[in-house]
Amino acid sequence: MVETDTTPLWTDAEWAAALIALLGHSVGGVHLRSPPGPVRDYWLERVRHLSGQSHLRKVPASIPEGRLLGGIDLAATLKHGRPVAETGLLEECDRQMVIAAMAERLPRNSVHHLCTALDSGRIAIARDGVERACSVRVTLIAQDEGTEEEFAHSALTDRLGLALDMTVMGIHDVEDEIFTHTDIKRALARIERVVITQAQQSALTALSLSLGIGSPRPTLAALKVARGSAALRGDDAVTEEDIARALRLCLLPKAERLPDISETPPEPESEPEPREDSEPPPTSEQPPSEEDRLLEAMMTQLPEGLLEQLQSRAARLRQSTAGSAGAQHRHQQRGRPTGALRGDHRRGGRVNILATLRAAAPWQPIRRRQEAPDSSEETPRDGQPLRKIEIRSDDIHITRFQQRRESLTLFVVDASGSAAMQRLAEAKGAVELLLADCYVRRDQVALIAFRNETAELLLPPTRSLVRAKRALAALPGGGATPMAAALDLTRDLAERASKQGTTMQYVILTDGAANVSRDGTRNREAGTRDALTAARALAAGPSSGLVIDTAQRPQPRARELAESLRGTYIALPKADSQTLNRAIRAARS
Repeated sequence: MVETDTTPLWTDAEWAAALIALLGHSVGGVHLRSPPGPVRDYWLERVRHLSGQSHLRKVPASIPEGRLLGGIDLAATLKHGRPVAETGLLEECDRQMVIAAMAERLPRNSVHHLCTALDSGRIAIARDGVERACSVRVTLIAQDEGTEEEFAHSALTDRLGLALDMTVMGIHDVEDEIFTHTDIKRALARIERVVITQAQQSALTALSLSLGIGSPRPTLAALKVARGSAALRGDDAVTEEDIARALRLCLLPKAERLPDISETPPEPESEPEPREDSEPPPTSEQPPSEEDRLLEAMMTQLPEGLLEQLQSRAARLRQSTAGSAGAQHRHQQRGRPTGALRGDHRRGGRVNILATLRAAAPWQPIRRRQEAPDSSEETPRDGQPLRKIEIRSDDIHITRFQQRRESLTLFVVDASGSAAMQRLAEAKGAVELLLADCYVRRDQVALIAFRNETAELLLPPTRSLVRAKRALAALPGGGATPMAAALDLTRDLAERASKQGTTMQYVILTDGAANVSRDGTRNREAGTRDALTAARALAAGPSSGLVIDTAQRPQPRARELAESLRGTYIALPKADSQTLNRAIRAARS
C-alpha cells in the first residue's frame, strides 16, 4: 500500500534509520533537524543498533583542524627525532557513522573538509611537514539544533541524501520498532538485485525539477533510497510505495517551490454520431504513460501544508539575512580562534604554543647537529643528557582570531509637512516592524527625524525596543524639509560607528522634497543642491543604505538622492506598513 501524508512521523524516522544503516556513505548521510531530547537520543540509538556499530563518534563544532585531519604527533616526533604523523578524527572513523554535533555552527573550514570527504571518500593532508592521503568514507549525521535564524551550511546539507525533521515530535510519537539488524543484513544481500524502471527514474527526476531542486544530488539519493526501500521490504522491484518514501525523505525537505500541476484539459463537446457510410473520426486521446501515472500518484503524496512550509522557510531565510550581524574581521587578541599562522609575536599577536612546537619539532635533529658539541646537551644531576628544544623565529605561530562587529541600523525619517501629509503613519508602522526584527537579532538601532530647520537624533544607538518605540510614537510631523542637515547628521553617526568598529546601515524614508539649505534658509533650489552634496559625502563613507520614496506620486528627486548616495531606491506609491517592511527586508537581503 502507498503511504500518504498521514504516515506517522515515527514511521518515516524508523525508515530513515534503516536506510542510512543500509546505504551508508553512498547517500552521504542524514540532515537531522531536532532539538536535544529523548526522541533524538532514541533515534540515534536506533541508528547505532541497526548499523551494528559499538558507538557513534562525534565531531564537535569547535574541533581544531589538526584534530579533524591529523598532522604531526608532537610527543612522538620529539621522542624519535623525526616527523611522526598523527591520525585525524576523520581517518579514525573510516567506514563508520559520524555525528556532526551542532552542524549549524560548524566553521567554514570544517564544512569544507567534510564536503571533500563526502564527495571523494579521501582527504589529502599537507600540513606540519606531513604529506599523505587517507581514506575517509564516513556516513555523516548532521545534528542541526538551529533556531529559526540558524541553518546548517547548504553545501553540507546538499551532500546528505536523507533529511529528517523531528522538531515537532514528542516522546508520545515514538512507536514500536520496525526493523532489526538482521533485516539490514538481508536487505544488503538483496539490494543489488532490485530493479527501478526507466519510467520511475524519469518521474523522480521530473518531480525534482518541478520542486525547484537545482542540484542533482537529491535526485540521485532518491533513486538509491527507492531501491533501498524495496530491499528492506524484501522485494526485487521498486513500487510506488518506495517512490513515495524517497519523495518524503529526499526531495520534499529540499523543495524550493510547489510543483507545476497543469490543469486537466476540458473534455470535448459531444459530436453527432457519424453516418454509417462515413468513417469514424480518429481519436486523439492516448492512455496515460507509466511516467505520467507515477507523477500523478506522487503528486498525491505532497502534504497539504507544503506551501505554508515553503513560505515559512523563505521568510526565515529572508529574516536571517535581511539585517545580518556585523561583518567579521580579524583581531589579534579577541574573538573566536580560527587557526594559527606564522607571524611576529612582537607585533601584539598571541603565540600559539602547540603550533609553534609542532613547527619546530621536525627540525630538532638537524639543529642539534649544527650546534657545537659542548652546547648541544647539558648534564643534569642524575647524569642523563638533557635535551632542549631550539625554537627559531620561523617557528613562531600566532593564533588567528575572528570577531563579529556590532551592527547598527539607523532609521532616518522625514517628518516634514509634505511627508506628514503623505505617508508618515505608514513609515512609522514599517519602522516599528523593522525595529522588532533588529531586536530579535540583537542589532543596535537609532532614529533620526528631520523637520523645520534641523535634524535631531531622537534615539541614540540602543538595543532597547521599548525606548525605540517610545521615540517613534512621539515623532511629530509638519514643517520644512532640511534634507542636508539629516544627511550630515547621518554621516557623523556613521563615522562615529566606524571608529568603534560597528557596521552601520541606514534606511531613509522621505519623498525627497528638500527645501532647506545648510545655513537654515528656506530655498528649494539651494536645499536640493546642499542635499545632493551631503549625499555624495555620505556615500564616500563606509556605511550603506537605501532610500524609500514615500510620496504617493514618485518624483525623480528621491531617485536622484539615492543615486548620489550610491544606495538602493524603492518607490512605494501604494503601500501600507507591512508592504514597506517586506520591501525593505528584500532590498537589504
